[in-house]
Amino acid sequence: MNDERQTTNFAISLEVTFMKRKAVLGFILAALLSLPPLAGASVREETASAINYKMRYPVVTVEKNAAAQAAINEDIQKYVDSFLNQYKAGKFYRGNFSYKVQYEDDQVISLTVADFRYNQGAAHGYTNTYGLNYSKDTGERLPLSYFVKLRPEDKMTILRQPIIDSREERVPLEKTFATGRYISTIKISSNYYMLGDGALALIYPPYSLACYAMGTLHIDLSSQIIDYFNRKNQ
Repeated sequence: MNDERQTTNFAISLEVTFMKRKAVLGFILAALLSLPPLAGASVREETASAINYKMRYPVVTVEKNAAAQAAINEDIQKYVDSFLNQYKAGKFYRGNFSYKVQYEDDQVISLTVADFRYNQGAAHGYTNTYGLNYSKDTGERLPLSYFVKLRPEDKMTILRQPIIDSREERVPLEKTFATGRYISTIKISSNYYMLGDGALALIYPPYSLACYAMGTLHIDLSSQIIDYFNRKNQ
């Protein structure tokens, strides 16, 4: 008799535990469903080519936000059209257009596009790299000042941050214009892309920070140095 009661009580206890867990799971599911949808994005690659150029460019899809999607792609298309129109007009001999997705989260997407052009008879071609950073909510282009407040007097502090080349190798400050007579020509770049974890990379094309052979350089700004600048320059 006691064994039967114990078995019955155990069964009732299991049922109560199951019902409690079911209620908790139901509450969690309801809470998740009540959250606003995340603005996910995907990037589709489009290509184009002719005798003297090759092109890869991004087309961005922003889920559940057609207006933001249209604004982002309209801005990207300006760079695509500039390259194609100037190629057709004979403004350069041959070229290449490419892109890279640098960072993405629920709120933003960060891309770079590299526009290489070579003119007939020139010693070498030239690449301009542009950082394209967008809000997934509005589709607007986010300026550097959206993330970090900088002043002209911050130049030397910025130059002491890691300088990275296209091979992802650190460049000694001595190999740049920062220690020579050309230091006055260096400006704080407003061209940037996102690295994640609150960090940014400032983009410097050839000749703006070092000689042509050094290629396009990037100065990494960590979240710590960005926090310092924002406190100092508020």
